[in-house]
Amino acid sequence: MFALLPLDDRPCNFSFPAQIAAIGGETEILRPDRRFLGRFNTPGQPDALRDWLQNLPEISALVVSIDMLAYGGLVASRKTATSLETALERLQALREFRAARPDVPIYAFNVLMRLAITMDSDAAVPHYYNVMRYARLVDEATRFGSDEKLAELQSVENSIPASILEEYRGARARNHAVNLAMLDWLAEGIFDYLLITQEDCTEFGLHRLEQAEILEKARKLRVGKRFALHPGADEAALTLLARHWETGAKFGVVWSDETHKRAIAVFEDVPYEDALTSHVGAMGGEIVARGADVLLFVNAPVGGSQRSESEGAKMERAEALGAFVETIERALDDGAHVALCDVAFPNGADDVLLSLLHENGAILPRLVAFGGWNTAGNTTGTVLAQCAAFLRGQNSPKSRELNRQFVFERIVDDWFYQARVRAEIESVARDRGFSPLNMNGQTPAIEALARKRLAEFSRDLAAQFGDKLETVQVKLPWGRTFEVEFDAKITV
Repeated sequence: MFALLPLDDRPCNFSFPAQIAAIGGETEILRPDRRFLGRFNTPGQPDALRDWLQNLPEISALVVSIDMLAYGGLVASRKTATSLETALERLQALREFRAARPDVPIYAFNVLMRLAITMDSDAAVPHYYNVMRYARLVDEATRFGSDEKLAELQSVENSIPASILEEYRGARARNHAVNLAMLDWLAEGIFDYLLITQEDCTEFGLHRLEQAEILEKARKLRVGKRFALHPGADEAALTLLARHWETGAKFGVVWSDETHKRAIAVFEDVPYEDALTSHVGAMGGEIVARGADVLLFVNAPVGGSQRSESEGAKMERAEALGAFVETIERALDDGAHVALCDVAFPNGADDVLLSLLHENGAILPRLVAFGGWNTAGNTTGTVLAQCAAFLRGQNSPKSRELNRQFVFERIVDDWFYQARVRAEIESVARDRGFSPLNMNGQTPAIEALARKRLAEFSRDLAAQFGDKLETVQVKLPWGRTFEVEFDAKITV
């Protein structure tokens, strides 16, 4: 039994770890009452979370979000409501926990702030993009020093309200100070492992200087074997759960396109192959040329948005992906454990590839893991953790059943909802005169439409799995279309 203090109350942070843990044979996972966690623009309750930590029963490990305990969650970490002094005082709960339970491993994770602010309304959209441009241009102007970049930076800075820019800079500075302090705590022995994940960014930006300072400090403190920094955010708890299991999972990597493995995925800042290597290392795994426990098939980054991809480009990619699909099927026929990590596009699985796999009919039900949601880092960490859970529980019929269930849900959510249904219901929302970013009390109607579409597809997919669809539950937990809470029950 282990305890988790998640990043916020979204399914990816609250429910996924429990599902992955169950696949891996963990009988119980302790989490705070969901009401105490951050929920979109409403911060969590650090005092209640501190009490929860102090009153935990005997556990085997603690996985803890620094951002939740310090600020009240991921969205709250982008605001300055919490001072640096208050954040560090709240985090003293972890020192107290270590002192009281020196033999319980503590796996901590926190986020290196993304380049943009929270997009929580239509009014925030231009500021979201302008702040991101500002953060990138500050770095580019410093690195390249061209008059053109400096002029562009000044223009963008002038377009951002001073209050927004002040809040943004203040949150960045405070969060960076906390990240540096957590490295000191790691060196001191408060944590057994510290994972810093870089949220949405680009190749250039304010985060690069912060990263350099963090990595240099980690080098000086000689904590490299107990520390990692790579792109991601919401998958971090899963990575640390997998690390705690010490499965030593060995992965053989097969790319959809070898020429794209060094591409930088959208919202990330390093070649994807490097990010994958770091993710595997952080969860305690290894990439091998032979003797793999799992063959990890990676649909490599394409770039851009698939919503804007032309029909001609889709046809070309479908033809090119045909060989990739055939290779997956051969591996399955040979008895390999096959996982599919789809990082071609952000915010949804590759509709071209998944359509080919769905038409094939014999591949999707046999995957041991699948992911294709949000950023490449989110997908990668989730898939790798599911692989670790599968390997840990593969001899248990119950674990195999739960794993099959999770693959099913990921296909419906990551592919069908994110790549197809989400655009449909956003269009309906706009037609009805309200924003999909904040539906102002109109959530139930849009939720009902999403439920109808996902239930229809789920029945079709369950038949392909050779199963019966028993129940479907669909919610838009934060009153926006960006994430869906999808739960389905299938039985053989």
